[in-house]
Amino acid sequence: MELREAIRKRRSVRRYREESVSRELLENLLETACWAPSAENEQPWYFVALADPQELRNLQQTMERVSEDMKVHLEKLLPKHPRIVAETTNFLRRLGGAPVCILVFLQKDYGAARDSMLESTAAAIQTLLLAAHEQGLGTCWINAATHLGYGAVIRELYAPDKGELVSLVTLGWPERMPFSAARKPDRWVIR
Repeated sequence: MELREAIRKRRSVRRYREESVSRELLENLLETACWAPSAENEQPWYFVALADPQELRNLQQTMERVSEDMKVHLEKLLPKHPRIVAETTNFLRRLGGAPVCILVFLQKDYGAARDSMLESTAAAIQTLLLAAHEQGLGTCWINAATHLGYGAVIRELYAPDKGELVSLVTLGWPERMPFSAARKPDRWVIR
């Protein structure tokens, strides 16, 4: 698969088949993600891949609270779209049934360099998403837990000696691939 094709066809998957991802494939994806560019070559990311069913159930307990808080937010934002609210909150609660959830942390508190390190970590996440897509896997980049204040709870459970939780990424074999949304106009200019 060519890179341009991978970028255009990768979609956020929110429903996964009950099929595990091999440890070898997971290690390969995480190693590939670590080749992302980073400010000052700091490589500030730290990944915790949860593949054990009990670990995923433990995370889902926190995600149930995230889902409840997100429901309140979405009902205000999308009052005429209860189906979208229900689908989104169900996805958050169960993580789409993904057999793997990757927690992405900063290595430490970077102080004034935080923005650069977050950008670097986002590059590593995008590299992970594309590498997974190339292998036929689906992913979804989730920030609800951090936006709703649950980052510290998840950090304490899985990486208390690291910096802040940046994001979660669900990963697995897609039950179905979502359709591509149209791209919005007026997003770039050449001068």
